[in-house]
Amino acid sequence: MESHILISSRFTFGKSPAVELRTCKSRPTPSYCHRRFKNNRPSKFDMRIVHHTTPTTERNWVSKTCARGLWDSMCSNFKDSWRWASRVISFYLFCLNLVAEACHYPAPSFTYACEDVNTYYANTENLEGKALKKKLNRIIAPHHSLSYKEVWDALKILDAADVDKPEASSGIVEIYSLRVVPKRLAGKPEGWNSESAIKFAPREHLWPRSYGLTDGPSLTDIHNIRPSDVNVNSSRGNKYYGPCHFNSTKCLRPANREAALDTETDRERWAPPVKVRGDIARALLYMAICYGFHPRGGGPDLRLSDSPSIGNREMGLLSILLEWNEVDPPSREEKMRNERICRFYQHNRNPFVDHPEFANLIWKHVVPSR
Repeated sequence: MESHILISSRFTFGKSPAVELRTCKSRPTPSYCHRRFKNNRPSKFDMRIVHHTTPTTERNWVSKTCARGLWDSMCSNFKDSWRWASRVISFYLFCLNLVAEACHYPAPSFTYACEDVNTYYANTENLEGKALKKKLNRIIAPHHSLSYKEVWDALKILDAADVDKPEASSGIVEIYSLRVVPKRLAGKPEGWNSESAIKFAPREHLWPRSYGLTDGPSLTDIHNIRPSDVNVNSSRGNKYYGPCHFNSTKCLRPANREAALDTETDRERWAPPVKVRGDIARALLYMAICYGFHPRGGGPDLRLSDSPSIGNREMGLLSILLEWNEVDPPSREEKMRNERICRFYQHNRNPFVDHPEFANLIWKHVVPSR
């Protein structure tokens, strides 16, 4: 006849009563250890509540140690979770706005201040010169700064060949050649693709890095960055904008064999395609406003001048840029680019795309010159 031996395990959880798990195993002895229920049938498992056996001091130390470790773990997990949640929310809002725009549905109710153009430029009426420059700086300077990886992702939308359906477009437009290159090549190392023999598109800083752009927001400001052919980008270098000197004997047209036919360059100047001259001018006007004021003790401000200087961070030619701003007004593509930068990326606007007249109100004292 089989009998049972009792195996008892006890567990405690903080200040809660301990739980004892009792297990009976068969053993060929005449003793019985199992409990019987009302139906008088044996049970293999029996649980009952018991009291604490851990000393109070030890119990408190264990409780505090566990609580502290738990708190540190929770904080770490919360930070990681919040970081990913923030990215997911941003991506969700981005997709939601794109879908709404593509399907002509109303945009989500969540908006940024820059989306209401009327209130965004409030209190700029009747201002001019330095007063208007300072006011616009206070409006556009606070914005979200992108990483280099985020810049590439943004350019695939902002400079897509299909401006109405940028997320579905397979190509992006190069700023100086006006050619369309596949999106899949954007952001790759410079060089030739072995399959298609199409060069990778680098990022072109319209305001050159050598003219004062640092590692801060100015370096990744997408109002100032466009896709560009690597050879054309190299040909432009850090030349300031403007047509060839009227008496130049070394004017090259087009500026590069892979640039648009209406480009030109000499030793100092670079003239982009006529179609985008106004776009480039307004990008540089924006940079001079957004990064034209630095905190006390900071480096020199970004400035526009008819006497460009790398040492003084003065880009140009200012008189030519003002002229291009007038003769080449903002196109539909440029306005949509400005709107998408506001909605999806930096959450600020280029005031000269919305109000080209601001340029002459600020720099009207400059006498056009060549």
